[in-house]
Amino acid sequence: MSLSAPVRCSALAEELDEPMAGSATQVTRWLLVEDRGLWGHDAVRDLMGSEATAAAKAAGMKLLLVRQREGDPAADASRRVMLADASSGEMATRTVADLSQLSVAAVAAQPVASFGDPLAGALFLVCTNGKRDACCALRGRVLMAAMAERHPDRTWESTHLGGHRFAGNLVCLPDGLLYGRVSPADGPRLADAYLDGRLDPALLRGRASWPAPAQVAEAAVRERLGLLGVGDVGLVSASVDGYAAEVSLEAAGEEHLVRLRREASMPERITSCRGEELDAPTHWVVA
Repeated sequence: MSLSAPVRCSALAEELDEPMAGSATQVTRWLLVEDRGLWGHDAVRDLMGSEATAAAKAAGMKLLLVRQREGDPAADASRRVMLADASSGEMATRTVADLSQLSVAAVAAQPVASFGDPLAGALFLVCTNGKRDACCALRGRVLMAAMAERHPDRTWESTHLGGHRFAGNLVCLPDGLLYGRVSPADGPRLADAYLDGRLDPALLRGRASWPAPAQVAEAAVRERLGLLGVGDVGLVSASVDGYAAEVSLEAAGEEHLVRLRREASMPERITSCRGEELDAPTHWVVA
């Protein structure tokens, strides 16, 4: 009898060179709830309830649990809650003593300025939810350690960000830039660049506030023009018709039209360490 190591979805996706651009789930607002307890497979639903998670999904808002360290859940008698909006670039924070005081549906609709105290600068999120997928623990925790050493006050562990096969996953707020395959050496470098108003297209999964085809188009335009500033590219319009899309972007004082098509990544593979079924993920590519 011989034992073999389990196949990890992030290692397999990397080996198959699965493209990352366009893989960020489209959300504009991020609601972060501090929680120091143990996180299970459905940690957000376990704490916040199915009604809150459904309200966040309906509003196109990402609801996450975050922490800067594990600890006694009793310490969460008073929790920090943060709201970030990519469209306005605003962030705010407040403290709640009881989660029943927090209406997810109301937060999704209210101005950021009325949510709480203004929060300046940037926040960095690293997915470490190992109960959801082992790759998020294996790659996320070492990334978190490196990030916390460089930016201890700005970096938070988070629950599931989506796309665990691209771990380690890093989000830069308020712009909602999602990076994948981030190593412990890459993380602090990406954070420093973001604080300086720059990004790295090579590791960018996408600008989460934009639809997937626009995320891919942005990467293509940036590569073509050599643009690294976070605000160097703007979205004018995006339309999808089945397996075809057209995206118009503003960059370098001109409008750029990008046509894309959706293709399956072959061969079929597992897309989660917990999954057993094979799948061929689809991706947008420049046509």
